[in-house]
Amino acid sequence: RVTSPPPIIPIRTRIWSSPHNDDQTAAIASQVGFKYHAFAPAIRSRASSRCKETHDFASNLDVSGKFDDEVWRKKYVTDYEEEQYNTNDTMGRFGIAILSKYPIVQIRTHQYQRYKRKTIRNAIACLVSLPNNELLWVVNTHLGCHFIGKEQHEQAKQLVGFVDSLGGKPKTTCGVMLCGDFNSPPILPSIRIIRQSGMRDVWHQSFANRKGLLQIGGTFPSNARVLGMPSCFRKLIRLDYIFLLEKSGKEIVCKCVHVQDGSYNCSLASDHLPVHAVFFVGSSR
Repeated sequence: RVTSPPPIIPIRTRIWSSPHNDDQTAAIASQVGFKYHAFAPAIRSRASSRCKETHDFASNLDVSGKFDDEVWRKKYVTDYEEEQYNTNDTMGRFGIAILSKYPIVQIRTHQYQRYKRKTIRNAIACLVSLPNNELLWVVNTHLGCHFIGKEQHEQAKQLVGFVDSLGGKPKTTCGVMLCGDFNSPPILPSIRIIRQSGMRDVWHQSFANRKGLLQIGGTFPSNARVLGMPSCFRKLIRLDYIFLLEKSGKEIVCKCVHVQDGSYNCSLASDHLPVHAVFFVGSSR
């Protein structure tokens, strides 16, 4: 099992976790009607000033949500913490989440090694039980934001190893779906490493079906602002991806994929636009 390192001396970075002062994961899951969700923080704030905050590394003890992984609960949730676990008190934490309509039966996390003095990042994997009794690993991550991609490159190598560790547990899983904010255009080594590992880029594979239209899958910026400054550009760079890795001879078919940009809320929610895709898990080949 991949576990987080123990907390070390508190570190200071730009403000990340202190603005996250409520349980956003549970609130969004409730609004959209998703019964299951899991939130894995990478850091937890201790104190903050106007521009900086002091925080500790988070661990598996800080993971919260509604899921059916009893092994996880027995290992990381004590009787004393049970009430807090159910209420999902995630005040002052920054990390990654997965929301699901279908049962989450297993959880795993990975915390990337810190790159220089930058903020710790992480990944979460949830084994989801689909209505057709298939099991699918869903991995979500948020890589760092090094300007020339060195941080993302190191994290991508760790991410490939983490995904590979999910492949045979259990052997009946039909595959792995990897998604998230990779903060990397397609030309960077971080994306190349993921593709070379055997994972297929859903957008790249579906490009041939786009009738020659110039659709690069740009997701950033969502609101015509770059580094906080107004600009004339929207959807200029592709930074968000969905990858698939099929296992056990099962075919996972992507029926459609597009960048969601149909309302003002898409730009209001984030500086990145969401990628929307529909999948079908087929029979054995």
